[in-house]
Amino acid sequence: MRIYQFHFYDGRGRRGALDFASCRHDGEAAKVASGQLQQHASSEGVEVFEEHRLVLRMNRPAPPAVPDPAPEAPEEI
Repeated sequence: MRIYQFHFYDGRGRRGALDFASCRHDGEAAKVASGQLQQHASSEGVEVFEEHRLVLRMNRPAPPAVPDPAPEAPEEI
């Protein structure tokens, strides 16, 4: 098992939180990062490091675009 660091950052790129997890490999660390990002609502993304090696940088997915409602047709008299 290896120790991974999870650096969470906000919309301005400032690191506001730091977590650690013991994972078997990079793929497992990526899954942990995704789950932890969901728990850090104020964070826009996470950088995952194993020692000094950057494993990945993950941004929060953008919310789905909501189309503008169609304008209402004028009532006929």
